[in-house]
Amino acid sequence: MRCRCPGWQRHWLGKRMNRRLAILLPCCLLLIVMVACAQTTTQIVYVTATPLFVTALPNDEPTLPNPFKPTPTPSGPTATPLVVTPNPTFPPTPSTTTHNVAAGDTLSSLAALYGTSVEEILKLNPSVNQTTTLQVGQTLTMPGRPTQETPNTKLIPDSELVNSPSVTGFDVAAYIKFQPGFIRVYSEDVFGRRMSGADIIRFVANSTSVNPRLLLALLEYRSGWITNPVPSDSKMLYPMGFVTNCSPNLFQQLNCAANTLNAGYYSYKHRGVTFLQFKDDSRLAYAPELNPGTTAVQYYLARTASDRASWLVDVSRAGFFTTYMALFGDPFRYAVEPLIPPDLQQPTLTLPFGQGEVWYLTSGPHGGWDANFSSWAAIDLAPPSPPDDVLASQGYCYVSSYYITSMAEGLVVRSSDGVVVVDLDLDGDERTGWTLVYLHIASADSVKAGTRVQPGTRLGHPSCEGFYTNSTATHTHISRRYNGEWIPADCWACPPGVAAPPFVMGGWQVHGYPNQVYQGYLQKGEQVVRAEQGRDDPSNQISW
Repeated sequence: MRCRCPGWQRHWLGKRMNRRLAILLPCCLLLIVMVACAQTTTQIVYVTATPLFVTALPNDEPTLPNPFKPTPTPSGPTATPLVVTPNPTFPPTPSTTTHNVAAGDTLSSLAALYGTSVEEILKLNPSVNQTTTLQVGQTLTMPGRPTQETPNTKLIPDSELVNSPSVTGFDVAAYIKFQPGFIRVYSEDVFGRRMSGADIIRFVANSTSVNPRLLLALLEYRSGWITNPVPSDSKMLYPMGFVTNCSPNLFQQLNCAANTLNAGYYSYKHRGVTFLQFKDDSRLAYAPELNPGTTAVQYYLARTASDRASWLVDVSRAGFFTTYMALFGDPFRYAVEPLIPPDLQQPTLTLPFGQGEVWYLTSGPHGGWDANFSSWAAIDLAPPSPPDDVLASQGYCYVSSYYITSMAEGLVVRSSDGVVVVDLDLDGDERTGWTLVYLHIASADSVKAGTRVQPGTRLGHPSCEGFYTNSTATHTHISRRYNGEWIPADCWACPPGVAAPPFVMGGWQVHGYPNQVYQGYLQKGEQVVRAEQGRDDPSNQISW
């Protein structure tokens, strides 16, 4: 038997149910949205500086589509995580040797030569202190070669350390655009100029001539900025891992990283440094199987590692290498070999100023971009003295009325921020072939990018300009690069097989002194011009 409600009751119940549905339906919809949001939030994975993708297969595709990611090759690491066996305790001074002081030796130059610190030398030589003048022939006790070596795993080819032909066609901004990490939205004020993360990567890579892919991979490994949209506070401030002696922003952190990489690369390749020193003064010898690019990465990772155990993971196939593989594939598929041909010859160069003018050699070989870190590829030339009223009103930093001129035929590929780069192979790419780099060129009246120049073409006026490489006195800093690598002006410690053609301008050859940055001279036959500060000593005058 079915019970039927009267019509008025059905009408009343229907209206009541409709009112309830009107209230409940929006609430249900809101609850569904909240649950969906909660589920989405819990699926976000924040990447830390722990080595990424250790358990992922080398051929795994990234989460986001990325047309700039190359196809990994089978030569990458296996999916099996590597178990790194820590080395035993490393004594700070495993053995000692002796060094007979030569002319020009200093405590700092000897520390660089022996891969140690000034403090360690002083510990071994109690009669010597920071103010002691070393005497030629004096015998010093020095740390000997460590008996233990770094791991011999090659991490990158040399062409992935250098801003070289290997990155021709690689677009930093386009790559970053497809990444989910913080770098995609980041920008900062750099000396009054707003720069995006891509701008900063590109600027540091071009200036220091360090490979932008390597900078991106190390940025990801140390702080996760490429894949993590919300890095932790410490990784936000120190994204390259330099907590001391480097400002807490991306520009300065990347600059410190590039300088550290260059120091590891060129000191090993050109200056005979074969040791890696840690913060506790213990040292390891670089494994002889390693290439300079790998020693540079080992050196950088040692300067930013929290401890020895973490560094051993960093330099294994389960460390930084895995991060690089995840971002760009096998680094060795990009190898340009040889990066520097063994029979490399310098093209003919003229002196970089007008005939009849008297200029001054104010510095011998020093860093191509910086003072000490990159190859000692550069020399400094100062123009003739300005009128007294200019010195009185402007001091030693002024825009000279004289011109620096091109030393060879070429194409100006960069002219900004106090820098002029002339490409001698005329292909328009400063990462290939010979390039000449001129620093501290005044922006006013400087040559424009895209200009074809001949020997003697005016490039601009010497000054102190240079964005963040400003000088304290007017001069021009001149260096050479080949395939992006800084070529030493004089390579007194290059091992056999390392090509370093002499730096010759108008028949004048550049010479340096072992381990003495900024010291050196020019020689043409019996004529010698010595590097000296200022214009008061006629021994540093040069003309043609």
